[in-house]
Amino acid sequence: MGSDYINANYIDGYRKQSAYIATQGPLPESFGDFWRMVWEQRTATVVMMTRLEEKSRVRSPREDAGVGRTGCFIVIDAMLERIKHEKTVDVYGHVTLMRSQRNYMVQTEDQYSFIHEALLEAVACGNTEVAARSLYGYIQRLAQVESGQHRLANSKAHTSRFVSANLPCNKFKNRLVNIMPYETTRVCLQPIRGLEGSDYINGSFIDGYRQQKAYIATQGPLAETTEDFWRMLWEYNSTIVEKCHQYWPAERSARYQYFVVDPMAEYNMPQYILREFKVTDARDGQSRTVRQFQFTDWPEQGVPKSGEGFIDFIGQVHKTKEQFGQDGPISVHCSAGVGRTGVFITLSIVLERMRYEGMVDIFQTVKLLRTQRPAMVQTEDEYQFCYQAALEYLGSFDHYAT
Repeated sequence: MGSDYINANYIDGYRKQSAYIATQGPLPESFGDFWRMVWEQRTATVVMMTRLEEKSRVRSPREDAGVGRTGCFIVIDAMLERIKHEKTVDVYGHVTLMRSQRNYMVQTEDQYSFIHEALLEAVACGNTEVAARSLYGYIQRLAQVESGQHRLANSKAHTSRFVSANLPCNKFKNRLVNIMPYETTRVCLQPIRGLEGSDYINGSFIDGYRQQKAYIATQGPLAETTEDFWRMLWEYNSTIVEKCHQYWPAERSARYQYFVVDPMAEYNMPQYILREFKVTDARDGQSRTVRQFQFTDWPEQGVPKSGEGFIDFIGQVHKTKEQFGQDGPISVHCSAGVGRTGVFITLSIVLERMRYEGMVDIFQTVKLLRTQRPAMVQTEDEYQFCYQAALEYLGSFDHYAT
């Protein structure tokens, strides 16, 4: 009885009836029915619009009704086909059609807005992913098209996205009033009892190529936030730091709140300085080594003439992380924590993807970074430098890939 039932509906696509099946995430008691549907309907592709784990907890299948994100995917896919053939879109019309076939498709106003934003980006920018071997020709074509076509706009985010950063007790901790961490990605320190705002630092978690929260992008510490900076390194077990502003003791040990920082060694390389510090928690005597890399070849104005030195620098930072670093993120900062910091993280991701996939998409990489911290890769020169460095890396691939 009821063996012919599954919570799923056929959904029409562009010029094709029943192009999709929208279904809820399978429940344990319907796993068999789901795979039977896949088999009977001769489905060769399954698109999963949720993660198995979200917000640090295992996601329940009952949370995935197959209408919200599922609806977004179908509308965007259908409209991209329509753009290809007709050069027009009708988001409202297609959502209305879908809702006549399955209730509540595209559930929220945010999802409806996202559909429009995604389609606008597709029309304005096209496909920005390119095979590494074709990168030179792609850059040549970019130089010939209208200069603004692939330029990333620094859109203003609503103040509601910067809750903690805008609190009166935290405002003085921000180097620039327009560069603050989003509430959703900010680095939270362990609060100190009785000290308002003690959980705040102007730092953001940034995902890497294969690892979530692989980096912390943060501003250069101010005099009044230096203690917070060392506390952040300790609490998040960040033992690799890439920097350009002095906030450490040069010769003698110094104490920052509970942490005693002892300079141990300094190595001067052609393009960078490597410093090693012993950091001790005075409360329990536990110690660890923090290694700090300072890139010295970045000019006061603009960007380096060549990407080779910066590529080598990135390689050394990551090799040291693999050799000595613990599980914590790499902390990266410049002054505001968005310009050179953004370039370092962008190229770290782009170069790693080139090695593993042979593909490059600098536009989408920077765009993704900007969803995690505003204004990452701050200037057009920095953005162009990312392309230049990627091209130089391609020319010396064997030199870097180890």
